[in-house]
Amino acid sequence: MATLTPTLTLASSDMNGDVLNLSVTDSLTVLGQVTTKQVVATTSGVVFAAAANYTKSYVYLKNLSTVAAEIITIEKADSGDEYFLLGAGEFAFFPWASTVDLALDAATGSPVLEVRIYQEAAA
Repeated sequence: MATLTPTLTLASSDMNGDVLNLSVTDSLTVLGQVTTKQVVATTSGVVFAAAANYTKSYVYLKNLSTVAAEIITIEKADSGDEYFLLGAGEFAFFPWASTVDLALDAATGSPVLEVRIYQEAAA
């Protein structure tokens, strides 16, 4: 059994004239596989996480590009339903129920997406 400890800290001394200091930490048990890979985004869409291969998981994604125009779209495979965009250098960490395949594409260039999937339970 492995334990994953995600922490999110938001801090600012001048946010809307107020001080912002928020920190949240959680402890997540990882009993299943951990997948680490890099995927090149194209304009035609690429499935990077097939739901059939995972149980509930936690997903970390990072757009490794340094080119501002190379934005990666994370979407539901087969339908093109857009979840969110990752600009150059941006990242996301979220729980994934693994009921739909996750895909990515890019409107321009060939940015690389770093993917880490931490499966909560063994398959």
